[in-house]
Amino acid sequence: MKQEIAVGIIVIIALTVLGYFTIIMSDEIFETHTYYPMTVVFKDVEGLSTDDKVRINGVLSGYVDTVELIDNNVVVKLRLYNHFTLYENYEIIVRNETALAGKYVSINPGTPMDEDGKQYAVITTRDNLIGTSVPDPFTLLSRLIADNRGNVNATVKNLRDITDKINSGKGTLGKIINEDTVHGQATDLIKQLQDTIEDTREQAPITSFLRAALTAF
Repeated sequence: MKQEIAVGIIVIIALTVLGYFTIIMSDEIFETHTYYPMTVVFKDVEGLSTDDKVRINGVLSGYVDTVELIDNNVVVKLRLYNHFTLYENYEIIVRNETALAGKYVSINPGTPMDEDGKQYAVITTRDNLIGTSVPDPFTLLSRLIADNRGNVNATVKNLRDITDKINSGKGTLGKIINEDTVHGQATDLIKQLQDTIEDTREQAPITSFLRAALTAF
């Protein structure tokens, strides 16, 4: 009975700690931020969805509120809680959260001056800003393969032809691989090189002695 009571107490404590970290400390359950809206216009959002994250210079600063298709443009309304200064050279990009799934909105507020000394004005509006999107890597790969399908097929055919020639003993590489005589010649050449190296090592003391003797005179 005592063991069962002890196990029950441990389970209750574990559930309490888990509930504290998942509920009490969660800003999504108990909102502690004051949000303000921002709207961004995209040509394509590549699967961005409601409640996806918004990061400003990599810092989580809000969420996607709504995604609507209006006049062939995608109007995305954001709800942000971090305030920042926006310059004319800003960038708002829909990026991939991971290589496999997930999207988020990345905001680079820009700078008042670039490396070339060009100055940029402050933008006070938070409506109808212009955004872009980074295509999914697998989509880019499929497009690349589709656009270069002819070249890919030609390359595969060339590799097949080269492999067939090697297997049939054609060409220098094919002869080296398939003919025993060439293999034997290569083995003899390696042995000759090894003998030459050994002879050089044996003559090294004599050469050193002669060099020392000549130096003395």
